[in-house]
Amino acid sequence: MLDRPNTPAAFLAGLRQGFNNKAPTLPTIFQTGDAIAEAAADLTLLPPNTPTQRIAVLGAVTIDYLTRAVACAVVQEGVFPITYQAPYGSYVQEVLNPSSPLHAFAPELVVIATHWRDLVAPMPIGLSAEDVDKALDSKVGLFRGIWAQLAGKGAKIIQHMLVPPSQRYCGVAERLAPAAPANQIRRLNEKLLEAGSGIVTFVDMESLANELGSRRFTPSKFYYSAKLDFDQKWLPDYLPSFRAAWRAANARAKKVLVLDLDNTLWGGVIGDDGVEGIVLGSASPAGEAFEEWQRYIKALGERGIILAVCSKNAPEIAELGLTHGSSALKRSDFAAFECSWNDKAGGLRKIAKELNVGIDSFVFCDDNPAECDLVRQELPEVAVVHMGTDPAKFIELFDEGHWLDLPHYTQEDLGRAAAYAARSAALAEQANATDIGGYLAGLDMRARLGRPDEADIARVAQLEVKTNQFNVTNRRYPEGKIREFLDRNDAVVLAFRLADKFGDHGLTSTLIAFKEDDTLRIDSWLMSCRIFSRSAEEFILNGLIDVAEGMGVKRLKGEYQPTAKNGVVADLYPRMGFAADGDAFFVRELGGDAPALVTYIAEG
Repeated sequence: MLDRPNTPAAFLAGLRQGFNNKAPTLPTIFQTGDAIAEAAADLTLLPPNTPTQRIAVLGAVTIDYLTRAVACAVVQEGVFPITYQAPYGSYVQEVLNPSSPLHAFAPELVVIATHWRDLVAPMPIGLSAEDVDKALDSKVGLFRGIWAQLAGKGAKIIQHMLVPPSQRYCGVAERLAPAAPANQIRRLNEKLLEAGSGIVTFVDMESLANELGSRRFTPSKFYYSAKLDFDQKWLPDYLPSFRAAWRAANARAKKVLVLDLDNTLWGGVIGDDGVEGIVLGSASPAGEAFEEWQRYIKALGERGIILAVCSKNAPEIAELGLTHGSSALKRSDFAAFECSWNDKAGGLRKIAKELNVGIDSFVFCDDNPAECDLVRQELPEVAVVHMGTDPAKFIELFDEGHWLDLPHYTQEDLGRAAAYAARSAALAEQANATDIGGYLAGLDMRARLGRPDEADIARVAQLEVKTNQFNVTNRRYPEGKIREFLDRNDAVVLAFRLADKFGDHGLTSTLIAFKEDDTLRIDSWLMSCRIFSRSAEEFILNGLIDVAEGMGVKRLKGEYQPTAKNGVVADLYPRMGFAADGDAFFVRELGGDAPALVTYIAEG
C-alpha cells in the first residue's frame, strides 16, 4: 500500500506528480485506487479549495478494477474522486429506481460499462439491415431512458462503446451479414453515438481493442471466470482513453498544441545547420518521417487545434526552418511563436497569456527530456509528451495519449485555429495603434445576432459547458436544455457570430434570457475569450434591447455570480448602463431616449 500524507490535498498533489513522473502500471493502479478510496473515507480533511468529483461506476460486468482505474485517471487530471460502485449487473435497476443507493449518492459523473453479450439478439443470419435496425432500436430506447434519468439529476455521463465479438464463424461472409453478432454491435455503436450526441461522452473501447488485438484485449476466459469486460493487464492502456473522455465530459479538453522546433519538427539544429542542413523531406528515412509528422500536425490545425511554438532560439532564425521546401508547416499555421532563451515553463505561461486561454488546455511536445521534466514539475496541468529520438514513432507516440480527442466536431472547432491566427494578426496590428476606437473601426467587423439554427445548437451547448471567463452566472446548460429553451415562448436564446478583415471567428457568444412578468432576466451570457474587448458585448446588448422591446417588457435584469475565473465580467453590467439591484443583480430600464451603446461592429 502506498504511504498517504496527512491530508488528501497533499495526497492528491503527490499522486498527480507521481503519475506525471512515471506512467502507471497495473500494480500502481490497484494500490493507488485503494489508497484513494481510503483517503476519501474522511472528507473532513479536504480543504475547501481541493477540487473533488462524486463519481458512480455502473456496469453489466465486474467493475472493481474499473473503479480503481477511473479514480487514478481523475487524479491524473488534478481532481480528487469520491467513488460509488454499483453492485454487479444492476446498472439498469440502479438508474431507474429513484430510491436506489446510486441516487442517494448523488453522483456528479456516472461511468457506464456495457458488454456485447447483454445486447446481441439471436437473429436469423439472413435478416435484412432494416429488420436488424428495428431490433436494435429497442436497445437504444433503453439507454435513452437511462441517460434521461441521469441527465435529469444533473449528472454527466461517460459510457463505454461496445467491443464487437471476435468470432469468425464463416469468415468474410459474416462481414456481409447485418445480423452477424459483430455487425449488430457495430451498428448499435453507431446508433448509440447518434442518440447520445450532446448527452453522453463515449470511451472508444472498440478502437482500443482493435489497436491491442481484440482477442488479446477481451479473452473469453476472463468473462467466464470473473465477468470481466477485458483483461486487467490493459488498464494502463485504458487510462488515456478514459482521461480523454473525462476531459471532454467536464469541458476540459486540450485545444492547444505547443511544439519545440529543433529535433521535434525537423532533424538537426536550425541555428547551426541552416535551412539546407536540417533533416526534412524524402531524401532520407528520418526526413520523410519528420515531414509526415508535420503533415499530421497541420491536419490537427485543420481540425481546430491551436498550434504554437515554444523554442529556445532566436525568432528570426527559428522561422527559417519553416521555409524549407519540404516543410508542411508555415509560420502562418501558428497562433503563437515564442522563441527566446528563457525556460520553457515561462514560455508556456507567456503563450497562455497571449492566446488568453487556460494553460491546462496545453499539450507540450519536446525531444529534450530535461525540458519535459521542467515543465512537468513547474506546470503539472500541462500534458507533456517526450518525443524521444526516433521521428518514425512520433505520430504513434502522440496518438497513444489521446490528448486531443473530441466527442464530435462543430463548425467552430474546424475554424478555431484560423480564428486564433486572425486574432493574433489583429493583436499585432493593435500593438501599433494609438487610438483604440480607430483600431476597432479599422478591423471592419461584421456580426449576426439571432436565434441559433439547428446546426448551431451543438456549438451553443459547447460554449455553455466550457466557457469560464466571460460567464456571468456560471450556469451550464447541455444540448437537451438548449432545445427545451428554444421551444419555450418565455425564453430568448441568442447566438452571436463575428468576422473581421482577418477572418471569420464563428459563433463566439451566446445569451439565454427569460421573461418574468414585465422583466427580461439574463440567465446566462457567455463569450469566447478570443473576441474580448471588441465591443461585442455592446452589440449583443443593443440587439437584446430590441428583442426585449418587441416582447413588451419594461426592463432588463442581469445577474453576476463571481467565480475564481470570471472576474473579467465583474463590472459588465455597470459598464452597460445597469444600476445595482441588491448584491448580485443589476437592472436597466427600457424606453425613453437612452442612446444605443457604442459598438464598432456592423450588422452583416
